[in-house]
Order: sequence, then structure tokens, then C-alpha cells
Amino acid sequence: MTDASLDEKFPLERMRRRILKVNHAGECGAIAIYGAQSWFAFVWDGELKTFLSEARRHEIGHRDRFRRAMRERGVSPCPGTALWVAGGCILGLVSVCGGKRGVYACTAAVERAVHGHLDEQIEFLAGRDDALMDVIGEIRIEEAVHMHEGEAGYNPNCQTAKGFTGFVSVVVEALIWLATFGDSQRLRRALPPTEPSRCTGRGSVT
Repeated sequence: MTDASLDEKFPLERMRRRILKVNHAGECGAIAIYGAQSWFAFVWDGELKTFLSEARRHEIGHRDRFRRAMRERGVSPCPGTALWVAGGCILGLVSVCGGKRGVYACTAAVERAVHGHLDEQIEFLAGRDDALMDVIGEIRIEEAVHMHEGEAGYNPNCQTAKGFTGFVSVVVEALIWLATFGDSQRLRRALPPTEPSRCTGRGSVT
């Protein structure tokens, strides 16, 4: 699809509004997930406690950056943000039932789903809203670190883990689809395929 036809099918104002709303709501949900998991910090080892604390701090920073970008562009928060928070609390509590591995599996599943959408948002915004593109790109780096730490913390070949992460991915994708009125899925199909990004550290993405 050419840039002209992409702009016609996905007007910038509409897409930017939906991107900001879903990203802000998603960060609120992520804060709730890590917060609910942290309620059980007394049973976790120091490594997991540190991860949850740092990840939650990152998500709070991401939420605030998206909120600031929304104010600058005259965009209000998604009316369903409270549902994302409630869902995040529930998901966080469910993941705790799987112990340490359940927590890491939840992180990996959520971040994998989110990371793909961030890549697509960056590709769409390039040359259309470079300032917002840069914000999402910087946030993506920390989200990728969360994803890789989550993936390293559980056995992906475990059938229970496969079922749980599959369920989480479906839920996250469904929420994003609803929050963007299906534009997330349509944009994915419209954009040319690209190599998935890989985070190689806290300061770089290749």
C-alpha cells in the first residue's frame, strides 16, 4: 500500500488519537499487573522483587509520557481505562497462582503482544509525527527488556505455560482491537512486513 493510500485509509488524527488512547490505557493496565504481583513480594526472591519494582516504575514513567503526549495533542484518556486497570489486577493475581514462573510467563506474553503493536505504530508515525514516534521508540526499549527478562524466567515448552501465555496473548490482542476499533489489526495487514526488532540491552534496539 502506498503512503497516499495508507494516509487515506488511516487518517493521522484518528490513528494518533487511537494509538495514544490504547497505549495510555495499556500502561495503566501494566501498572496494575505488576502492582498485583508485588502484593506477594514477601514470597518472591530478591531478583524477582527487583524486577517487579523496576518494571512497575518503568510503566509509571511510560504512562506519564503518553499522558503528556495526549495533552499536547488534545487527546483525552480512553473511557475504558478503568477496565484495563481491573483486568490488569485480575491477570496479575492469576499469574501469581503459577508462582515465579507464572509471573515471568505473564510478563513475556503481555510484552510480546504489545511489542509488535509498538513496532507497527513507529512505522506508521515515521514522517507523520516524529516526536510521538521517538517517544514510543524509547518506551519500546524498556518494554523489550521486560519481555526478554520474562522469557528467560519460565519454560516455554511447558504445556501449562503455553496455554497460559496463549490465553494472555489473545486477551491483550482483543483489548487492543476493541480500543482501536479494529484499526490495530487493519494497520498490521496494510503495512509491509518488517523484521521484528530485538533489544540487545537497556540502551539499544537493533
